[in-house]
Amino acid sequence: MLICYNKNKPNVQEVRDIIYKTREVPKLVIGQHALLKRLPVNHEKYEKIRTDFYNGRAGFGGEKEFDYQMREFAPQYPHAILHDLFLKQGAVYFQIDSMLITPSIIILFEIKNIAGKLLVKQNPTQFIRQVPGGERTVLRSPIEELERKKYFFDQWLQERKITIPLMDYVVFAYQNELTIENMASSRIAFSYEIPNKLRSMEMNSDILSQPQIHRLANELKQAHRMYESSPLTQKYDINSQELTSGVTCHTCNRLTMQWQAKRWRCQACGYLDPAAHYTTLQEWYWIKGDLLTNQQFRQFSNIRSRHVAKRLLANPYTELHGKKRYSVYQLSSELLSIPTNLTF
Repeated sequence: MLICYNKNKPNVQEVRDIIYKTREVPKLVIGQHALLKRLPVNHEKYEKIRTDFYNGRAGFGGEKEFDYQMREFAPQYPHAILHDLFLKQGAVYFQIDSMLITPSIIILFEIKNIAGKLLVKQNPTQFIRQVPGGERTVLRSPIEELERKKYFFDQWLQERKITIPLMDYVVFAYQNELTIENMASSRIAFSYEIPNKLRSMEMNSDILSQPQIHRLANELKQAHRMYESSPLTQKYDINSQELTSGVTCHTCNRLTMQWQAKRWRCQACGYLDPAAHYTTLQEWYWIKGDLLTNQQFRQFSNIRSRHVAKRLLANPYTELHGKKRYSVYQLSSELLSIPTNLTF
């Protein structure tokens, strides 16, 4: 039986409330940006890191385009939307670009921003990209990625005694020249098509009530884990001695801040900032990891005095372990929640 809901149009507050988790700039992309700033442009790994950074930034741009298109989706039935979920099931971590929870089904979205022509083949499933020069590249299948994520998410739900059908879409953020051979294309769509596809769906069963949707969305939000990759010097096999030291100015984005009279002053633009060292600690976290010593902090930030460094490291985001020459500071992952000046 088709479920009927209140046909009154939801108000702005109600629409805002159904988005339980918004999307943020990926931490890996922020870390790559910080590393590029400190790496000489003639370094052998510079181009590889820059390519990874631009690909990550483009991917985030595609996800934001999907979010923009989803603003016009406002059905009358209860629902919840969560963006950029990173979950753990058993010993396995998996990431979901976006999720829509409805009374009768949960839909997972895998969002791609891929330039060039795309050819999709079956048996085995292949996504082949062709760039203007004619070169072809076989990409990892997002359909197979979604199958893996659906499997682990279904296990996650079963542990919580929730049984509900799962559906998925591979979403291309922008319109490509797309050719699909020998397979159903119902699982593939462009961002602008998604609201219409969702509006055409009928809710034929009431598995989850509005309070249950609310509880599930909140539990998913609480279960979300911040993605933490390995330190970038380890990921890219870079010697720390090759990196430029200094503290970033939030105005001109140069490594030209110096500690003077209990605050940081930019030697390039004159900007004053009492807390610029937090950004430096963030950058250390991404580039080198969550442990550092007083000496390492001084070398990384161009601070001469170990006493000044000690005062700056006495903050809510660090915890001191050990004594004297054996002391080391543990950086909290909460440090990564401090807003950066990186924009897209």
